[in-house]
Amino acid sequence: MNIKNKIWKYATAAIVILIMLNPEFAELALFIDAIGLEMFFMLIEVQFIAITGTILNTKIKPIYNYLSALYLRNYPAGSWGLIKSEPTLILLSTPGPVFVMNLLVISVICSTILNAYL
Repeated sequence: MNIKNKIWKYATAAIVILIMLNPEFAELALFIDAIGLEMFFMLIEVQFIAITGTILNTKIKPIYNYLSALYLRNYPAGSWGLIKSEPTLILLSTPGPVFVMNLLVISVICSTILNAYL
């Protein structure tokens, strides 16, 4: 028998015994014993993902959308319409480290091209 299966079997038995010590959780212990500890953890994980998704959509996403709209209203260099009309504003819309990394990549490409033709 696989060692992983033995570990899950003993962990399930230990947790079921610990839960059965509290009489209020006797039904939960029988439920875990019936479906197994691994399936019980998966059910808890699915509920955690559902709750996290709900919180992200109802609480954090509106705050992010508000801050994004506020940023674009006060600093319009990040809007595509303005960048299309004034292409030099692309330098203002990218953060400093990104701009430096792009310059480094461009300088390496230029030096490689110059070395190939000289």
